[in-house]
Amino acid sequence: MQQRRIATVGMFDGVHSGHRLLIERMIEEGHRRELSSLALTFSIHPLSCICPERVPPMLLSVDNKRKKLIATGVDEVEVFIFDCAFQSKTAREFMELLHNRYHVDVIMMGFNNRFGSDRLSSFDEYREVGKTVGVEVLQGPEYPGVSSTIIRNLIENHDLKQANAALGYRYFIEGDVVAGKKLGRTIGYPTANISIPDSSILVPPEGVYVANVLLPDGQQYGAMVNIGRRPTVDVKGAPRSIEVHLFDFAGDIYGQRLVVEFINYIRGEHRFDSIEALVEQLHKDEQMARAIVGNRQEL
Repeated sequence: MQQRRIATVGMFDGVHSGHRLLIERMIEEGHRRELSSLALTFSIHPLSCICPERVPPMLLSVDNKRKKLIATGVDEVEVFIFDCAFQSKTAREFMELLHNRYHVDVIMMGFNNRFGSDRLSSFDEYREVGKTVGVEVLQGPEYPGVSSTIIRNLIENHDLKQANAALGYRYFIEGDVVAGKKLGRTIGYPTANISIPDSSILVPPEGVYVANVLLPDGQQYGAMVNIGRRPTVDVKGAPRSIEVHLFDFAGDIYGQRLVVEFINYIRGEHRFDSIEALVEQLHKDEQMARAIVGNRQEL
């Protein structure tokens, strides 16, 4: 006999603390009803088909979102390949799909979630539509003050501490180490230049940050990160770069993929009058960053 399921549906960008509370409650309800739990999400943002210019940068890649969802303890994770044909489904058609294809008997909705091209205006409407297709619709817990939009705004305003608190983990980007101009090593600050393969991911705004960096072999290093256009050494209009200086590291990591976890913001990017003035500021940045990395509560 096919296992029946309880499901929750959403973009779940960031899989933040509010999302995890919703999924936790769904799992609990599933255990009570002896239903398998299922988290359903989307391969792209639904706005991609409706209004592409309004699609926000993502907090997680699809692969990392799947990993974060699995880590909640949910029994199954399904990623819908979202396209414009899928976007046209009404709430009723979507619930029929869940009921017939995925054997979903119960849906737990996020308190601010809507689905279906008809965008029903209230939870009661979803509940009534669910009854017609054999799906019970439950209201999930509220988590006011936490949303993917709020977290994006915090990151874009350099408030990594609050963003990380809302996420429940350090905001991170993944990228491959590529060849750079190797100027950093000439002034005592060799850097790994990071290229991010997924252009949809939110990169924090220009500035200097303290970070924790994970290498593919599992080793971790405190670091300071410069995101910007290096106005002291590059010509005006140079492309944005992401440079990571690992503390107390010596080795060749070209071509390796690094995970850069942002801990805090230090300062904005500035143009200095000389290389000597830049190096002096880098010494100050390093002292501050090492102090933060050394405080385990910050990590």
